[in-house]
Amino acid sequence: MTNNKTCSDVNILSLIYAITLILFIVCSKSSAGTVAWFYALDSDKAAFEQVIGKPLRTVPAGTCSIHEYRVGPHRVVAAKMGSGCVNTTSTVSTVLALNAVDRVISTGPAGGLTAEAEPGTWLRVREVMAWQSGKAAEDGRIFPGEKALTPLAYQQADWPAGEWREARPAKLVSGEAFIASTEMRSRLAADYAASAVEMNAYGLLAGIEGRNVKLLVLRIVSDHADEKASEDFAAFLKSYDGKGGNIVAEIIQKLPAEPNEPAAHDALRELLK
Repeated sequence: MTNNKTCSDVNILSLIYAITLILFIVCSKSSAGTVAWFYALDSDKAAFEQVIGKPLRTVPAGTCSIHEYRVGPHRVVAAKMGSGCVNTTSTVSTVLALNAVDRVISTGPAGGLTAEAEPGTWLRVREVMAWQSGKAAEDGRIFPGEKALTPLAYQQADWPAGEWREARPAKLVSGEAFIASTEMRSRLAADYAASAVEMNAYGLLAGIEGRNVKLLVLRIVSDHADEKASEDFAAFLKSYDGKGGNIVAEIIQKLPAEPNEPAAHDALRELLK
């Protein structure tokens, strides 16, 4: 009789834990430990999947597709940014409207504006300037408006140690146009004191404006943003091994479980096994 009672108590306790777990997951599945990854290169996604595996599901949403993965205790939603800041803002806004996230990572290419930003160099973006936002003067120069300068509000301490920390800290100019002119390259470098130029970062920042997320933006230099930029970028795409995807996989694998994740609680963790 005692053994039966004990077994019954254990079963009831297990049932309570199971119900608690289900309610916990249902209530927090969209926000607990969710990382949004916005990428520009398909090779990065392919490399990421070599480490993590194929997505659990892919959901069409507006003009983009959202790929969902599970990395340890973390849920990852990934989407390709598209070409230009406007497309990027649209993609980011769509993904974040459907998913409450804690962290945002972005990877992609950029054209080098300085001698230090040689093709193949990884940049850890510290500041973004919208070079096509502001007032255009008679000589064609654009003077940025008050909101064009956007320091990235993240602390390195918010992210785990890894290869990404070896990337060069950089200031980035971002806009709609692909730069393939030595004259324009020199002008951007001089006017904005920037290391590189690209077509996504400012749109990304516009899409996450007002949201409480931890942000990490990484770029790899693909060309010199000069007259050979198109040719060099095409060559870069052929030789690029998707290292950005490996970097993102390493970062997410090293992230600690968030306090509101089931895996952060010992009792619930045992039930997940």
